[in-house]
Amino acid sequence: MRGISQQKIDKKILTVISVTTLINFMAGYNARLAVVGIPTIAHDLNADIWSMTWIIQGYMLGSTFVQLIVGRLSDLFGRVRMFNLGILIFTIGALASGISSVPYILALSRILQGLGGAFLMSLSVTILTDNIPSNMLGRWLGINQITWRAGAIIGLTMSGFIIDYLGWRWIFLSQIPIGLIALYWSMRSLKEIYKPVEKPKIDFQGFALFSVSITLLLISLTLTGYGYEIYSRELLITSLILFVLFVIWEIKTTSPALDLKIFKIWQFTGGIIAQLLYSIGFGASLTLLAIYLQSVKGFDPSITGILLTPYEVTFMIFGVIGGWLSDKIGFAPVTIMGLTLSSLGLYMFSRLSTLMTLIISELIFGIGTGLFVSPNTSSIMTSVPPQRRGVASSLRTLSFNIGFILSLNLSILSMTYYIPYKIASQLITLGEALGSHSQNIAVELEKLDSAIKHSFLIQSIVMALGIPFSITRIKRSFHK
Repeated sequence: MRGISQQKIDKKILTVISVTTLINFMAGYNARLAVVGIPTIAHDLNADIWSMTWIIQGYMLGSTFVQLIVGRLSDLFGRVRMFNLGILIFTIGALASGISSVPYILALSRILQGLGGAFLMSLSVTILTDNIPSNMLGRWLGINQITWRAGAIIGLTMSGFIIDYLGWRWIFLSQIPIGLIALYWSMRSLKEIYKPVEKPKIDFQGFALFSVSITLLLISLTLTGYGYEIYSRELLITSLILFVLFVIWEIKTTSPALDLKIFKIWQFTGGIIAQLLYSIGFGASLTLLAIYLQSVKGFDPSITGILLTPYEVTFMIFGVIGGWLSDKIGFAPVTIMGLTLSSLGLYMFSRLSTLMTLIISELIFGIGTGLFVSPNTSSIMTSVPPQRRGVASSLRTLSFNIGFILSLNLSILSMTYYIPYKIASQLITLGEALGSHSQNIAVELEKLDSAIKHSFLIQSIVMALGIPFSITRIKRSFHK
């Protein structure tokens, strides 16, 4: 009887994994396709550096908008139903992105795709946590990450060839058949096992306060880059006021979008802060590397994609190792090592000189990020009661998204400190508009080189700031 019962458990786990891994593959494929294509897209659509930033961060912005209610919706109405809705929205967003003709339409389409992506990335972890025993969760999260990285590797290697031979629109259109297959398989395979324990009530006031606050923050950063510091400062102050009002509202309301009480659990809170700092360090890294390789070093998209694969392969391998080690010795030592190596890798990016140093830096960075992500995710998800896992997963994704968005904006601000944004825009969009305006393009490229490396140095410092938040949780890790 025990053997039959174990077989049923194993079959159930494999069924759930088959769906979440397909979704993770699609998400990884999507994430890396756009990285390599950004200079080409920006050139084709005549986008400047800040328009390009909004195209990149549009997906994350859309995901961030609805993160507050994704967890709540899933806790109230069911994880699987919301998960399938996310697949549908994601696929429609891919279609809209592929047929966009101007930068702002593409940015809006990416926001739509991000709305669907919010359901996918948050609820895939929640569904895994619901169906897998806690003592096995770390390793399965690690294995689940393999398919994200596999999708990322294929996205990196294929995107350059897709752009070179079919055009950049097909990096989005090629996601449509994957989305339709994923939707069919999810509807056929996943069963809802979580039973809602609360009456449905959505905190739309909190959702609105948070969404407007984040949007104003991003607009403020963009205006700073354009030199409109007065307007930028006013929007930043307004954003902070709205965020404070959001926190006050969430504490007072009886049915908050975010249950802030779970921040009393230090294993959860420390993990969220560590991930936020990690994502600020990580967010712009691959985009900056793609710009560096194409704009500074002159590689075409296909070669750029191939040169970025060592990072993805290393992450894929050490993502599994990190999950396994977390289950064996606790999450804290593994996350500390991961953040340390990630910070070192970013620092080495700031000292790039040859392709060999690039590959070595990517390997160290990949080992670090691989060791950090799965153990930290496991520590966050297992620290809260089952009825709060949807909210916990949303907060986890929210912290990553906010950090990612801040990383992109801060890296651009850091770059434009070294080089005017108009010149940076022309250089990043393959430098074709610069010939008639500059007598010495080599000098400008050298400035862009320095600007990118300066951004990497700042990211390295921010990444290292996450280490104390793993150290302070080490005793809890051993007594898990």
